[in-house]
Amino acid sequence: MRKLFKSNTATHWTIPIILSLALLFGCAHDQEQKDPFVEQWKMTAEKSRGYSPKAKQRTVIPPPPKVSEIQPMDQESQEPEKALPTKQITMRMHETDVTVLLRALTRAVGLNLIINDSVKGTVNIDVKEASWDQVFMSILRTQGLFYEWEGDILRIITLQDRNNSLEQMATEQKIREQEKDMEKTEPLVTQVVQVEFSEAKKLQTSLEKFLSQNIEGGQVGSVMVDEHTNSLIIQAMYTDLQRMIPLIMELDRPTPQILIEAHIVEATKATARDLGVQWGGISHSGDFWVTPGINSTGTVGNTLSAGGIDPTSGWAVNFPTGAAGAGVPSNDFGFTALALGFALENVGDSILTAQLTALQQDGKVNILSSPSITTIDNQKAIIESGDEVPYQTVENGEVKIEYKKAVLSLEVIPHVIGNNALKLEINTKKDQLDFTNSVGGQPIIKTKQAITKVMVFNGQTTVIGGLSKEQIEEGDAGIPWLKDIPIIGYLFKGESTKNTMEELLIFITPHILGTRQEAELEDASLEDNTAESN
Repeated sequence: MRKLFKSNTATHWTIPIILSLALLFGCAHDQEQKDPFVEQWKMTAEKSRGYSPKAKQRTVIPPPPKVSEIQPMDQESQEPEKALPTKQITMRMHETDVTVLLRALTRAVGLNLIINDSVKGTVNIDVKEASWDQVFMSILRTQGLFYEWEGDILRIITLQDRNNSLEQMATEQKIREQEKDMEKTEPLVTQVVQVEFSEAKKLQTSLEKFLSQNIEGGQVGSVMVDEHTNSLIIQAMYTDLQRMIPLIMELDRPTPQILIEAHIVEATKATARDLGVQWGGISHSGDFWVTPGINSTGTVGNTLSAGGIDPTSGWAVNFPTGAAGAGVPSNDFGFTALALGFALENVGDSILTAQLTALQQDGKVNILSSPSITTIDNQKAIIESGDEVPYQTVENGEVKIEYKKAVLSLEVIPHVIGNNALKLEINTKKDQLDFTNSVGGQPIIKTKQAITKVMVFNGQTTVIGGLSKEQIEEGDAGIPWLKDIPIIGYLFKGESTKNTMEELLIFITPHILGTRQEAELEDASLEDNTAESN
């Protein structure tokens, strides 16, 4: 009976132990299981970031049929110049007018003759059995005259007439060449090009410079704008159009969109110092996490070392955070200077948000707002939060109410450099109502502003600080109950004043949004990773 009792006792203790172990194992297993609802919301948040537009391909319209060249009239086949007669003649004349002599010579051989009025002079001639052409040319050379054929007519001209004729011929030749060029000019073609990402009006001025010019210096063709559809109506030669289309493709490129996420945090000077804010930022060659503080155990992924420069991928520049056991006092958070969790790529925002939220729950920081806004490259994004304060003004004896803004504003102009870097132009301003220095019962507005330019990588966080304010808290301290006794209570209490400097920290994280195709690939990859983890 005793042995049976012992056996039952052992069984009595063994069963609860086994059940407890099974329960603990089940809890641990459940903790490793990810909540499908939470994971679904995370995936939805990643998908909702949006995307940048994709470039559109444009082609030139098919070339028009070739234009056959029109042969100018002056290029028609011409007969060779006629030869002068060689008939033998005998002639004797004295002090004879040259025009009379020339008419007699041409009449002898049956030629038609025209003599310009400018031909003048006298000739003495005495030839016997001489060739007609030799006699004719001798008379012309003696008098400084020239001849030219106009069909079957022989025309006699002076040197001045010949020069004038040559100038006229050159002018006529130039005109014929210009007419020939105009006849060979390509016909105009018309194409409508829809401008998607730029302003058609701005492109019009640039494209008009690519139109060919005619002989008067005017443009051949035109570039018009249809403002209703933001389109260009181009009427130009096909060769000009071939130059314009690539230019339009370069100028009308899709501008990438940038998602700007900000965390506006209020903390004391000591808290800001303990945060070990990484003003330098982080460069990287891959995704990694940065864990807060200096902790040699329980690291997640790649961590920063005590000096803040030893992640296994990439490099970082931090304020020196100190090392545990190196004589550096711990801060209120239990760390030797908290290294705030900046991480690049997709995981950075989650870590930063989680750490700031945890600090807010501990009362260490106050998250004023966490706005986000999407803008396009080189365009200003403005985030503003505050009030409009009424002010009374008197003008010509009339009381008017005017309003002035007392806001916390953040202006960011992003400039995308390459595919993975940005230049941010940041202008932040904080207005604060000061009721202690009011004028006419109306508070004054204290303004603090910070303007800067900074280079960051895609998904990298930068911090702006220095917008501090002094918080004065007055109170009394003393022996409970006794300090509240009338008249004699002041003997048991004393007044206290606490001055606290509060620092405004603005964390800015820009993200370059990819195209729809890139976003779909990322979504598919995210879904695969989620499915594998589940």
